[in-house]
Amino acid sequence: MGRRENLIDTPNKSLALLASWLRTTRREAGITYSQLAQRTPFSAATLARAASGQSVPKLEVVVAFAEGCGGDVSTAEYFWTRAFRDRVQVSDGRRQTRTVHISFVRDFSELHEAMLYLYRREGAPSYRELDSRARSRGERIPRSTLGRFLNRANVPSRGFVIAFSRACGVPDGEVEMWGQAWDRAKLPRRARPRIIGVDGGG
Repeated sequence: MGRRENLIDTPNKSLALLASWLRTTRREAGITYSQLAQRTPFSAATLARAASGQSVPKLEVVVAFAEGCGGDVSTAEYFWTRAFRDRVQVSDGRRQTRTVHISFVRDFSELHEAMLYLYRREGAPSYRELDSRARSRGERIPRSTLGRFLNRANVPSRGFVIAFSRACGVPDGEVEMWGQAWDRAKLPRRARPRIIGVDGGG
């Protein structure tokens, strides 16, 4: 069955549970990572990394892992969701952030967290890749604009939110939820950072 795996060592207890569940599921299936890779679109190294507990893997890797081992996919998704939710996200070196579902976003801070969650769930694609996806739809996500947004340097425009959500895989039928979240965030009449647009500008 291959060499002994390293101990799971992570401060994220939910991630440790996910990694442990993946390892147990593979052992119970009686297959190696190489054999599991033959049943999934992913390499043995990617699958082993998913069960290492070093970082939260992409959801599609976890689902493929479970399916390849004959494990319960809903259980895999449950463990992944907890691990992703509970991972430490320190934005300013002092506080831990909490992701709010897009339907309940009330201000730009929560909108930023929801968009950051979406970006990471997609696997944190490169700025070039996101702009390429947007261009295929006739939209733009300039890399400089994206960088400033991810670093909280600017508040996104509504068009940026829409283009970003589409580029991160949000289905067309759900994209307007992100636009509505922007509308809610804009309602409070208080001083806000300069709005940036989708077409570049800076």
